Amino acid sequence: MGLFGTALAFGTIGLVAGLMGAVIAAYATRSETSTLTSYVQHFAAGLIIAAATLDLIPEAMELGGGIPLIGGFVAGTAFMLAIRELLIRFGHSHSHGHAGEGHSGHSHAHVHDVTREGDDTGINLRLITALAIVVLIDGAIIGVAVSAGGAAALLIAVALSIELLFVAASTAGSTRAGGGSISQSIGVSAFVATMMPVGAVLGALVFAGVSAPLLVMGLGFGAAALLFTAVAELLVEAYEIKENAGTIAMAAAGFLLFLILMMVM
Repeated sequence: MGLFGTALAFGTIGLVAGLMGAVIAAYATRSETSTLTSYVQHFAAGLIIAAATLDLIPEAMELGGGIPLIGGFVAGTAFMLAIRELLIRFGHSHSHGHAGEGHSGHSHAHVHDVTREGDDTGINLRLITALAIVVLIDGAIIGVAVSAGGAAALLIAVALSIELLFVAASTAGSTRAGGGSISQSIGVSAFVATMMPVGAVLGALVFAGVSAPLLVMGLGFGAAALLFTAVAELLVEAYEIKENAGTIAMAAAGFLLFLILMMVM
């Protein structure tokens, strides 16, 4: 399997996860338990933090680090902050998993309850577009990791796919809660989830064969985006829902699993 085939395959993992989350949320009659959700989000956060600190950053340092790494990291942080503000403006609110809403109530901190702005279909097109851009960037991170030849690109794809499952589930559930049909709920979530394999292929295409400084910059950008997702999004949301010693242990377990798998691979 070539570079682009690998990127497409890894990105498709996220697409499948997103479709699963969308279908479950669209047909759900009650929300998942908050405890289970918090455990999964802590685990995903541990995986994502490990991906950034054990794979992307070390790979960037090995390729030269320096100003390109710092510049990419700063750019990634600024981008995620800008996207966060954009999503807040276009419909993001912190409302978690109420029974009867038919969704888990958490995601990339990008979508919890979508404001309807008078749209009786339950679809907020501006928010869906912004979410699609965010997932496209997540996919591009996978593509960059594949281009860099890191052994943990698959693990990064798995961690981001877990996150995308929540994004798609929350998008579908909030669309249903706003009056959208089951097909509309699944459709908009599928559109968002499709951006992951698209982004993965584009990321691999853009960064395949580029100079070391550009690749380092891309890795720094990706590391910043991953850390932002884990620390400012997944963990914050998970703590708001349910937090205990077990959930904290799950974050450590996610990090440890990534470390073990890296050593094995």
